[in-house]
Amino acid sequence: MILFKVVVFVFILIFALVFAYFNLQSVKISFFNFSYELPLFLTIFASFVLGFLIAYITTGIKSLEWRRYSERIKRALESLWTGYPDRARGEFSKLLDNEETVPLYTRSMEELGREASLYLQKYSRGIVETLIAESLFKEEKERAQDLLEKALGKNWKNLRARRLLRSIYFLRGEGEKAIDLQRKVLQDSEKALKTEEKRVLASLLAEVRGAEALDELENLPYTPASLSVLCSHAEGKDRRKFAAKMFAEGVQNETLLAVVEKNSLTPEIMEEVEEHTEEVHPVVLALLYLSVGMYEKLESLKDSLPAPIRTLIDRGYLEDRECYRDMFSLIRLLECGKCGKEYARYTPVCVNCLSWNRLKIIGGS
Repeated sequence: MILFKVVVFVFILIFALVFAYFNLQSVKISFFNFSYELPLFLTIFASFVLGFLIAYITTGIKSLEWRRYSERIKRALESLWTGYPDRARGEFSKLLDNEETVPLYTRSMEELGREASLYLQKYSRGIVETLIAESLFKEEKERAQDLLEKALGKNWKNLRARRLLRSIYFLRGEGEKAIDLQRKVLQDSEKALKTEEKRVLASLLAEVRGAEALDELENLPYTPASLSVLCSHAEGKDRRKFAAKMFAEGVQNETLLAVVEKNSLTPEIMEEVEEHTEEVHPVVLALLYLSVGMYEKLESLKDSLPAPIRTLIDRGYLEDRECYRDMFSLIRLLECGKCGKEYARYTPVCVNCLSWNRLKIIGGS
């Protein structure tokens, strides 16, 4: 790199000397009542230097502001991540005119056990509205929806706001709105996230449109929600094919719980389960046997079931299907892989953190 700079400098110097040699004649420069005669090459050289200096000074003034900003951000982040939240709060508070720093300021306030006061009218990129919506969607979904819609009104490119709004639409029963918004999210997402967003679309279509979306579901990545529709409503041999897919994808327990929840068990599903009983969680298997009235097989699973279910079996309540269903509905078999919230029933979206397709079987408690 140094050699390259030396070569460039020598080239420029030689060019300047050659230019000076061929331009020794003088030119007359007038300014008000003063006149001067200067060599042509010196005049051009002086003009070049003056233009360079003006550009350099202008750029320097702008870069000075950015340098101060970056130094302050660096100090604030270092303080925040090394356990000095009050010091970080002080630095971030000087940067609140920059909307992108507000979430970090809020984080430092949370570390201090305090709540940040924010003025939405001050900002124009929708980041603050998204931040507030994230903090209150559990208690006030309607207000969170309103904030997210305002955020997107300011900046439609805010994918974080679109993803949150999609999930809130779904939880509030506005499934078609959620699907339409998810298609736009998928279109604008980064390449690394395309597959994940397709999975979200598949789950949305399965939950909202069900069998009506079969053709589209076949061309999307598989999820427990979409497989529960495909292996129950596809035609003929395709049902068995999709039933096998849930084992191949490793989501058989979650898919089977979704199937039972929708009361859409088919002979093809049970045939596939019978060939892979060792891969199905005992409680899920027991729930399947209960749903189709295979009580003798339920008895054989007794030792691997939770204590309340074993008690019912021991007392001879095998054929009291409603009693069993009520008992199974109290067993938390699923857990969100992101936030850890436990569930008794399968759902594609976690109501606690709004993550999609993250529920996994954990056991029973």
